[in-house]
Amino acid sequence: MPYSQFFIDLYHRIITSRLFQVWREAGNVSYRLAPYWLGGALTAFMAVFYYRIFVWSEEFARSWAHGNRYLSIALIPAGMVLSWMLVHFVAPGASGSGIPQLIASLKAPPSGGDFVHKMLSPLIIPVKLAGSCVCVALGGVSGREGPMLQISGSIFYGIQRIWPSRQRSLIDIRSMILAGGAAGLAAAFNTPLGGIIFAIEELAKVHLAQVRTYIFHAVVLAGLLAQGLLGNYLYLDTIHASDKGLGAMIRVIPVALIIGAIGGIFAKGLVKAGALRARLPLLQKLGMTILCGLLVAGLFLWLGDTNLGSGRELIRDYLRDPAVNAEFSVALGRILGNYFTYIGGVVGGVFAPALASGAALGAWSANFLTGIDPQVLVLVGMTAFLTGVTQTPFTSAILVLEMTNGHNVIFTLLLASICAQGAAHLIDPVSFYEHVSERFLKEAGFAPTPHS
Repeated sequence: MPYSQFFIDLYHRIITSRLFQVWREAGNVSYRLAPYWLGGALTAFMAVFYYRIFVWSEEFARSWAHGNRYLSIALIPAGMVLSWMLVHFVAPGASGSGIPQLIASLKAPPSGGDFVHKMLSPLIIPVKLAGSCVCVALGGVSGREGPMLQISGSIFYGIQRIWPSRQRSLIDIRSMILAGGAAGLAAAFNTPLGGIIFAIEELAKVHLAQVRTYIFHAVVLAGLLAQGLLGNYLYLDTIHASDKGLGAMIRVIPVALIIGAIGGIFAKGLVKAGALRARLPLLQKLGMTILCGLLVAGLFLWLGDTNLGSGRELIRDYLRDPAVNAEFSVALGRILGNYFTYIGGVVGGVFAPALASGAALGAWSANFLTGIDPQVLVLVGMTAFLTGVTQTPFTSAILVLEMTNGHNVIFTLLLASICAQGAAHLIDPVSFYEHVSERFLKEAGFAPTPHS
């Protein structure tokens, strides 16, 4: 047999062998997963960077607040105006939380490429970082978690756009955006289960089945790298409370119902004010931002440090000693502070501030309820208020569980979240994020989608 024929036969045997088929299939899977691995890694690094500058911003706010509290009358409105101007003049798609932009991008029709680019363009990343940190550094009441989801979505979206054209057809743009949102939440809170469940419960709706593997890869890689860079940390402190029988669990039901309803009212107020603001001309929007800044400054002068930033330190104080600042005024200030900051048109989220508002309400309720561990009431308040705002009961319960290592109270948290979701649903059957995403779509000229 000629040598050439021998090598031709050998080549055909190799490429038709089962081992080669398995190897080739593994290569195809790796090609499809590679952009998700890259997105997860970049999300982790960005989440750590964002965390550090956001914490520095909160510390800066406390430093000037301790020096001269009355500076707040000038600094808080100035910070909110600067944040709003970054959005209005640089990246209009970067306003507010960022989660509605992700949802709107997932709902956009195939012809909506320009709309998706506006929601997730590369400019979103620096504007989100700068706008939220300026707002918080000068005294605003806001969080970084919602913005981190949009930043992560922008990272994954950008990877899909620059990926080599031969492999780009293997990458579904909606899968990338969905995985970006899940990875962003996992890296921001160090809660991988929370990221996956949020993708299922709020972002994905009907098409998760096709992309679940990619989401898991993105979440795991982002979470592992973020944890490796920051250490194996809890977003909040470990709690040592536990359920005290069925009777105690039942007693949290009215607390969860009331706090969930308050969260629903808060969310509905945000929707109404946001829709009103969207119709205002430019100068009136500026005036509204300044007025909101002055109101936030007034709340700070009334309540002090408890009404600064995301409220993470306040939650930690409550978990260490629920009797500290267990007053209704603190809860009211947190709710109104976040409300006026958000409707001022700034860059910033409601996720972490909602947890702080719920923690304050839960700690206050411990003044009236006996037979329930006050720590448990703080966790119930966090879960119920976040559920009332987002109407994602399982995400809220799992997030609080993962942030506090609170496995001992998992059934109480699930019960609280379900009750809170029912109360919020009576106030408005559509979640805050859904409302805002629908407004974005309508403003872009797309028909609204039916709510599930």
